Amino acid sequence: MTNTFYDDFKSMTAEKIAGSMEDMTYVYKQTRVPKAHYRKMLSTGVEQVMEASVEINLIQPYISIIKQMMNENPKSFYKALLCIDAKVTITNIRTSEWEALEDMWQAHQSKDDPNHGGHLPKQTIDTFKDIAKHGLDRLGNELDDEQE
Repeated sequence: MTNTFYDDFKSMTAEKIAGSMEDMTYVYKQTRVPKAHYRKMLSTGVEQVMEASVEINLIQPYISIIKQMMNENPKSFYKALLCIDAKVTITNIRTSEWEALEDMWQAHQSKDDPNHGGHLPKQTIDTFKDIAKHGLDRLGNELDDEQE
């Protein structure tokens, strides 16, 4: 079996791994990420790395519950979200607020609603996708350009 770069890589010191990662990143479209960044990431405590993993695992039950509620009764789910955001309590809801909930649900069902089929504003979803694809720095630069 042929010896691979990975075989050598896993036996390197953290310093050499950081340098190799810098080189590998540069080979991809001449992207420059300093060796110091990789050195810092490699020295990050396992607890910090695990923290993100734990949070991901904590979010999964919420996603499952929300999907189940949306599938069982999308109208009630939508109205519940609206009540939370509008700070309306069901125990003290006024007739006008109840009618407003119904009107908002009907408007949400309209094909003319830019958020039709979703629960968050389309702009929020677009911003999320842009940050996920390009990073927050690019979004910050675009916002700065718009303000000038």
